[in-house]
Order: sequence, then C-alpha cells, then structure tokens
Amino acid sequence: MEMADSCDVTYDDEAVLAERIVRGAIRAFRLHPYHDVDASVVAETSGLDTAVVERVFPIWDALLLVTYDRWTQLRGTRRSVEPASTVDHVRLTLAEDVADPGLVRLLAGVVSIAASERDFAELFRKRFEEHVEQLTAGLERDVASGAEHIGIPTHQAATQLLAVHEGLQVQMLVRPYLDALVEFDRAVRTLRQGWRAPEPVAWDLDSALASI
Repeated sequence: MEMADSCDVTYDDEAVLAERIVRGAIRAFRLHPYHDVDASVVAETSGLDTAVVERVFPIWDALLLVTYDRWTQLRGTRRSVEPASTVDHVRLTLAEDVADPGLVRLLAGVVSIAASERDFAELFRKRFEEHVEQLTAGLERDVASGAEHIGIPTHQAATQLLAVHEGLQVQMLVRPYLDALVEFDRAVRTLRQGWRAPEPVAWDLDSALASI
C-alpha cells in the first residue's frame, strides 16, 4: 500500500490528521483481531507513516480512548426509526453490534484497561459509569411515560440491562452461531418480570421482636 506523500501530512491540520487516524483505527479494528492492531496497522489503514501516528498519538491508550469515543458516537446515527423505549434502544444497539463486531472486540479489549491501574483506566471506567447513568435516565423516562413498570431502583434495572447486553456481546464473539437478538428478547422478558415485582422490605427481626 502506497503511503501518503509527506507534503500532505505537512499541510494537514492536526485535528484533521487526528480524525484521519481515528477513522483508520476504526477500520483496523474492523479488519483485524484486537491484539493484532498496533500503530503500524493503524498507519496502514490511515494511509500514513507509522511515525505520524505515533507523533499524533504518542500514548496508545489515548488513541484507544478516542477511537472508543468516536465509534460509540457513531452508533445509532443511521437508524431509520427512533427506539420506543430504552430496552428498544439497547436491542437496536445489539443489532448494530452483530453487524459491526469490530467495535465489540474493541469494547472487550478495553475492559482489561478499565480494570487495571494504568494511566487511562479511570477514564475508561468513567465511560462505563456514564453508560449506566444514561440507561438509568432512559428507564426513568420510560417509567414516567408508562412504557415500563419498574418496582426496583432504576439504577439496578439499568445495571441488569447492561449486564445482558454486554454478556451477549461476549457470547457473540466466542459463540458466533448464537442468535444474540433472540437471546436478548428472552432475557428481557425475564428481566421485566423481575422489574415489576417491588423489592422486598428488609425486616429488622430484633426491632420487630422488641415491639411485641
């Protein structure tokens, strides 16, 4: 593959150059397994020299974070219909995951960073927390509109919904014959049954006995 002329790099604005590299990284993760992608592979898919990629993104985890952010922002941008509820939104997202497994490979890869003590770990953990917050807010809107009936705290329901989504993401990678959407629908039916039942009250037996 012929690399771009060095003159092109000289006149490229840094932000435009960074965008080019991020889009190249997305292509790289679509084409290759997570652990096979490095600066040289991203350089190839970006049409740039490896030294340019390493200059713009001298820290690999920084490129991963920006790529993660851009890719997740692209999710849902080509939907022809708006989801009717938060559960529908997650289902549509899972359908997009099935069609674009490279993103799922990236998501699975960055989990190990989020669970570590590396410099960018906290930033990745923040992304996961923000996702739960978004689902929680969505479920709260659904409850207010009557689209969902949830008797447990909505942040717990959001955590459970995310667990189903992320669990099926992993399953579709290691068990490609699995119909993730069918399994999602089955899991959601079970979730909703549990959501409708109010959380049992934790009784203080000592206090109850003392009042007799």
